[in-house]
Amino acid sequence: MVRKNLLISTILALVLFIIGLPAVQAADEAKDVIKFRQNLMKGIGAHINNIAAVAKGKISFQGNLVSDAQGIVNGLATTGDLFPEGTEGGKTNALSSIWEDRAGFEKTLRESSEKAEQLLGVIQDSGDIKEIGVALGALGKSCGKCHEPYRKKM
Repeated sequence: MVRKNLLISTILALVLFIIGLPAVQAADEAKDVIKFRQNLMKGIGAHINNIAAVAKGKISFQGNLVSDAQGIVNGLATTGDLFPEGTEGGKTNALSSIWEDRAGFEKTLRESSEKAEQLLGVIQDSGDIKEIGVALGALGKSCGKCHEPYRKKM
């Protein structure tokens, strides 16, 4: 009987913990979300810069091309989730147009994600530096389409 009660209590505690997880997520402070997304965007930029250095012939080491491209893909996959309501103020370069035109913002993010996937495919399939440069240029243009209307001029 004691074991049965202990088992039921343990299961109940686990269920309540799992149900409570979204509430913990909802309690994220805006300043922490802003800092997190800024770090993510800096990481994406670093991956892009690494690939650009190879594509421009500034560095011959190509060992990280796949992981850099994958980092861009992974980062862009979650970027939209890092702009929840309540994070439009504070120390951020994000413009209010993100929240005012959410559909447009999500569309440009999807386009950038598609270009990042294409870049990863070129790197994995051909490895041709010229093709990588073209795919990287297309990604850069798609990033600009998001930065221009949704980010403060820097």
